[in-house]
Amino acid sequence: MEPIHDISGVILAGGLSSRFGSNKALARWGRKFLIQHVKGIMASVFKDCLLSTNTPEQYAFLNIPMLQDIYQNMGPLAGIHAALRYTAKPWIFVIGCDMPLVTPDLIRYLCGFAQDDYEAVIPWLELGPEPLCGLYHKTALDKIELQLNNSKAQVLKLFGKMPVRKVKDKELLKVTRDLQVFFNINKKQDLDSVSIAADCPMNINFSQEFHVC
Repeated sequence: MEPIHDISGVILAGGLSSRFGSNKALARWGRKFLIQHVKGIMASVFKDCLLSTNTPEQYAFLNIPMLQDIYQNMGPLAGIHAALRYTAKPWIFVIGCDMPLVTPDLIRYLCGFAQDDYEAVIPWLELGPEPLCGLYHKTALDKIELQLNNSKAQVLKLFGKMPVRKVKDKELLKVTRDLQVFFNINKKQDLDSVSIAADCPMNINFSQEFHVC
């Protein structure tokens, strides 16, 4: 399938991994690091992929462009901001490095909602939104900067200030067999809760722990 050219894919790897106990992006999952699985998914969808990290020396082996936060210690929102500042594309698709079950089909489906009417496209599950698996438009940059300048790092606070396309459960289930694809790995035992085989049923207790955003 032809890669998407007008949206930049952005992998966020700037978290402290405090609950995991070590850098979870570099945790082994199968025969690869967790972040390598996510990079493979993103590279299969987007022509241009970026890595947002404040420790670029740890990820040189990925061979993709890297950028660091302009606003330090401000969480994922600072990574989204830096990516929007860096890219020349109108949209970015953001994914956390701890979400290896998200599929290329799901990403392409979400990208189909990237229209001028919105400044973000976010999976909005009954359990809550997934701000680190969605799209952000360059026109949101001023709003993000204003929020960061006011020391407000929560991504969720941003959504009340701009038009958001909330993609609900029923829509998402058109392209994914279940919503476990949004499972994010927070603890080492979570690595054992998911299957790395795409055709193997996933056995996850989906009382989802969402990213703190």
